[in-house]
Amino acid sequence: MGHKRLMKVGVVGGGAMGCGIALELAIAGRQVVLFNTRADSSERARVKLERDAALLVETGLLSPAGLTAALGRIRRTTVLAEAVVGQDLVLESVPEDLVLKQEVFRQLDGLAAPDTVLASNTTALSVTALARDCTRPERVLAAHYYLPAHLIPLVDVIPGEKTAPDVVETVRRLLEEVGKTPVVFAKDVPGSVGPRLLQALIGEGIRLVQEGVATPEMVDRVLTQGIGRRFGVSGIFDRLDLAGLDLVTGVMRNAGRPVPPVLAQKVERGELGLKTGQGFYTWTPEATAAFEERVARGLITQLREDRAEGRLPSPTLETPE
Repeated sequence: MGHKRLMKVGVVGGGAMGCGIALELAIAGRQVVLFNTRADSSERARVKLERDAALLVETGLLSPAGLTAALGRIRRTTVLAEAVVGQDLVLESVPEDLVLKQEVFRQLDGLAAPDTVLASNTTALSVTALARDCTRPERVLAAHYYLPAHLIPLVDVIPGEKTAPDVVETVRRLLEEVGKTPVVFAKDVPGSVGPRLLQALIGEGIRLVQEGVATPEMVDRVLTQGIGRRFGVSGIFDRLDLAGLDLVTGVMRNAGRPVPPVLAQKVERGELGLKTGQGFYTWTPEATAAFEERVARGLITQLREDRAEGRLPSPTLETPE
């Protein structure tokens, strides 16, 4: 297909996710047609688009002129063909139901030009299964955004068994052009990485509430005021290296949990993380200092904002009498 720039985009499904995708693409200069099945849902999409764009202006991420221009690039419709015919890319963002999505892709396949890329925002379904009834499955792939789509940089790019490599590369380039951070998978991976990690977290949170260990409010506070803050500036494996893999394995054993073989093997080899210069990553003194400063600066920024907005109290200075 060649790596042509994707400038005209149809978004099928104008819910929360579809609106975010449409807004971001329009901000980046793409002409967008946003499809909803009914006039009332299309009107709700208009309200959401305007509200989300206004908040970007309020927070300095978008100028007033940029708001006007971006919203002007989005055309809403309740006619599916208008969101498909003549587009370079069509992004599907309908509810996560295999039968429904297969039917949508069957219709998209019949309406789209031969060189139009068809992408699904599916969270956990197989791209190969979605493209089952398509006559040109080589142009079908997944571009999985994270909600809210216009604020989270990551997008998973997942090919099906028959997806052409140049289609994957074309979508990857588009995402970089509009300011996203695409992660390209080598094969069809239903659920990719983010949704699987999130499912594990959700499952554990629900168990804690069901067992009476914590209330929903407690679980959410632990995430938003505790470990969730760290995940904004570090991941899993660099965090393990920071803590020390020997410490992590000790905590697991004390909790009665099995230590994964890859972790036990690293400890046996003395690869303990930052403290030894090698863990899951290689750490030079310069890399260690840069990582620790980046984490600290990120956490300081969050703390400053929370105190300024009154979400967290500032410390009270106590002086001896």
